[in-house]
Amino acid sequence: MKSSLTLTAVFMCLCCFFSTSSFAADAAKTNVAAETSKKVTTTVDKNTAKLASVNVNKASVTELQSLKGIGQAKAQAIVDYRAKNGKFKDLQQLTMVKGVGEKLVGQNAKNISF
Repeated sequence: MKSSLTLTAVFMCLCCFFSTSSFAADAAKTNVAAETSKKVTTTVDKNTAKLASVNVNKASVTELQSLKGIGQAKAQAIVDYRAKNGKFKDLQQLTMVKGVGEKLVGQNAKNISF
């Protein structure tokens, strides 16, 4: 009887130990997930800050490249079109630039000004 109680006590202690260890591991995972979430949020905030409004009638090739999907060639095409045809009046007019379609303009609509 005495050995049965001792084994039961040892078993309960082990159960408590492993459940505490498991709890600590879960807590550590939660902390790592929270830290990762903070880093992602900070990165998104920094990237959003980079996407400030770009005035397509005044922007340089470099400034235009800050828009999503606009590389060197498309930015240069926008500047060339602007030099030849004058200032852009609306978003639809941007689609007249070679290589710039409605989808690209739609993705950047919130970040384009005139």
